[in-house]
Amino acid sequence: MAIKIGHEQRESEPDKSQQDRSQHGGLQRSIVLIRHGTTRWNVEKKYLGHTDIGLLPDAQEELASLRQQCRDLTWDDVYCSDLLRCRQTLAQIAPQVAEQTKFDARLRENDFGLWEGMTYEQLKNNLQYRNWIDHPQEVTPPEGETWQAFAGRIDSFLQDHMGSEGEFSQRISCGNSYRTLIVTHGGVIRYMLSRLIDGVKFWDTHVIPGQAIQVDMEKQGEHWLGRRVNFPPVGL
Repeated sequence: MAIKIGHEQRESEPDKSQQDRSQHGGLQRSIVLIRHGTTRWNVEKKYLGHTDIGLLPDAQEELASLRQQCRDLTWDDVYCSDLLRCRQTLAQIAPQVAEQTKFDARLRENDFGLWEGMTYEQLKNNLQYRNWIDHPQEVTPPEGETWQAFAGRIDSFLQDHMGSEGEFSQRISCGNSYRTLIVTHGGVIRYMLSRLIDGVKFWDTHVIPGQAIQVDMEKQGEHWLGRRVNFPPVGL
């Protein structure tokens, strides 16, 4: 990909990025990634990919805290997986952004094929499943989505919005900062963090339903430097 991710700035390092911003006006972007709320299949620990089911009846209560945190925030762009559980989550936490939301099928969870709706206990003795757990880049669920296809569509989304010729890079020229909200799925969030923050691997991130993760990005030359920060920002 043309997206170039640099090294994450550690807290112990001098804040060179702050100096660069003041001297060169470095472009900045905050990306808030939110996993959809809890579904019945999540509770039952079933694999849930492209199967289009909604949230549990108590979604409003589950997502109340996140709705409060998002209430006074504004977003330059809002993106959402087109699957029902993400649509419902966004409607619960940020109903004010309905008109500006762009629904994108590239933000869907991985398609688990014939393993959709099945549990670890049901699959644990399946050799193909065991191999997939150990080597997901090399093994594909039967009638499911390959790792290459899954990664490729998310990379395509990031390229459109982070690449040098992408929509974001063109639109940010009118200002130095940009805030994006993305409501999507656990696997997508894991993959995005592995692409946006140097040194983070796919399985390094544990994300629960209804959780928000913020990544602050800064443009340094041809590289975007990403680091995970608290959400919501301190003081909100």
